[in-house]
Amino acid sequence: MTPYRRIPFVFLAILISIPSWADTFKHRTTGETFTGFRTHRKSAGKVLVFNAEKNQSVPMDLSEYEITRDNQGRRDSVMLIRLEQPEVLVSEAVAQEAASMILKAADQGPKGIIIQIDLPGGQGGPMRQIAEAITTAADNTGTRVAAFVSGGQYGGAFSAAAIVALACEKIYISPTAAMGAVGPLGTAGTKTNEEYLQMLETYAPDSLSSFSVYAATLAQRGNRPELLAQAFIDKHLTIAEVRTPDGKSSIVEISRRQENQAVVRTIAEGLPETLPSGGSPLRSVGKLLSVPSAEAVRWKLADKQAASLSEVLSDMGLSEVPIVNVAGLSSTIQKFTTAKKNLEQLLAKIQAQEDRVSTLENHLNTLEEMAVKSTVTREVTRGGQYENYRRGTVRLIDSDRLWDRYYNERDAGNTDIPLQDRYGREITTRDRSGLQDREKITEQQPTGNIPEIRRQLIAVTSEMIADYQRAIGLARRWPGALPAGISLETLQKNLLSAQTLLTIQQRRLMQGY
Repeated sequence: MTPYRRIPFVFLAILISIPSWADTFKHRTTGETFTGFRTHRKSAGKVLVFNAEKNQSVPMDLSEYEITRDNQGRRDSVMLIRLEQPEVLVSEAVAQEAASMILKAADQGPKGIIIQIDLPGGQGGPMRQIAEAITTAADNTGTRVAAFVSGGQYGGAFSAAAIVALACEKIYISPTAAMGAVGPLGTAGTKTNEEYLQMLETYAPDSLSSFSVYAATLAQRGNRPELLAQAFIDKHLTIAEVRTPDGKSSIVEISRRQENQAVVRTIAEGLPETLPSGGSPLRSVGKLLSVPSAEAVRWKLADKQAASLSEVLSDMGLSEVPIVNVAGLSSTIQKFTTAKKNLEQLLAKIQAQEDRVSTLENHLNTLEEMAVKSTVTREVTRGGQYENYRRGTVRLIDSDRLWDRYYNERDAGNTDIPLQDRYGREITTRDRSGLQDREKITEQQPTGNIPEIRRQLIAVTSEMIADYQRAIGLARRWPGALPAGISLETLQKNLLSAQTLLTIQQRRLMQGY
């Protein structure tokens, strides 16, 4: 087994500055010939092409040139990009970073790019970002891009990761790896049905089926079976291997099987739209598409088995070419992980606030209902501006006339008794007449402090709205950081409901009820 050499990515600039053989460009009219390589970048509407003789990139109209793609015409390097962190196909920000790495690597003019894949799956958006970067690198720069399904911690390329592999020109797969619709996300008995369903929603969501046409297009591009490519991301497809009377085998969707096609075996049994009552997703998922290494080669989902990266390089004719390890995802993944943790904490806090709001609303509703159905009796004074005389706010002016006793309202008509209020203002005869107009009435009153409860409800709702806004901001900046089953649209709807509740409660408090 031929050992391979690794060159740190930091030395990439040195490689760029060394002239080397390059793809051949020949002008169709003048016959002028030079060596170089295309990039995916443009300047003034023209493609930037690296001219090895001038050792610089120049804008060119490629329609004026005949381009010969030869393996000798590129820098003496192979770019290795490892996609082995599950966040790569969950976070759009991490996927964008990975896509940028692929395109930048292609722009260096290497003899090849190897994408080493070991992922349990992911979301449709990140999947397409990376797959399109791979096809752009191949189409616009002429760089050979191969996938190596290594079969490490996650066992191969599953779900969205399998589609990323299909975007590559060639696919190598380890004998111990597999490709399929759902990765080995844990053995039965170690996870509850709810935990397993949450993992499925993260790495093999139903929303992936909307990318079925895209998956079929990539498969067609590489002359691979389109139906199996679709089954990687559509868990509801039932696929069988069939054989016609002349002995020819093929793969068909079972609902479209012809009468002369005998079923040899069922390759994938699609899941029902809804699980039966009491059904276990662990048992159902085991029926989905799962293709071991040898089967992947047989069905042309992969080109060849390779036990190591050295074997991949050997098959590509690049055994003696130095490898440049392209790094750069760690920082973005760390930021994404931090955002995800902060979102989880915010959502836990919001849940507690939702529970508190619900409790306060129920309490408030109970008090308001009691206010309508029950009554209490209280004594109310009517008339005049001195309604609090009975509570001792009126005193005798003359100390000789029982200064120490509070004035009783029943003496209000006795004008011989001079009176003053708490501010020292003399009470006139006209004012005294109002003091006599007293009555006891019965009014409907709530048997709890409704305004206080309402103020508490307003305070909690206001805090919850602020947390919703923070959570929405994080979710927008870091797509994919939300827990499975919670969408940005759900948070926005909940925020709107909370804002409506706050408006109603503030208006009622101002109106005094």
